[in-house]
Amino acid sequence: MLEILETIIRIAVPILTLIFGALSAYFRAHDKLRGSSIKYIAEAEELYKDSTKAGGQKFSWVVEALYDLIPAPLRIIISKKCIEKIVQSSFDSIEAYARMQLDMAVEKYLKYINDGKSGDFIDFIKDDIE
Repeated sequence: MLEILETIIRIAVPILTLIFGALSAYFRAHDKLRGSSIKYIAEAEELYKDSTKAGGQKFSWVVEALYDLIPAPLRIIISKKCIEKIVQSSFDSIEAYARMQLDMAVEKYLKYINDGKSGDFIDFIKDDIE
């Protein structure tokens, strides 16, 4: 009975080591991809700034750029679908932040106008930034 238990342990330890190693690599790659996705989204915006209706092209470009960063062995674990989810999540976060900033600027501008002051919204924002 003890021999069977020792055999199981000898087999299980390397298998568990491989599983935990793969999980560790996956999470490190996921974090790196999440950080890089924001950089590549900004690059895609610049690359396609003169194009209209280029959302799908930009998205595909970012996914491909990030997928190229993944070492071949990790591509077994991290698929293009996974990259697409990371890119979409990053974009959604950027969009939510931009909306929040715009809402705050509009509120500030409305308060400015309600205080009896006048001025163009764009000029107000430029002055607020400086």
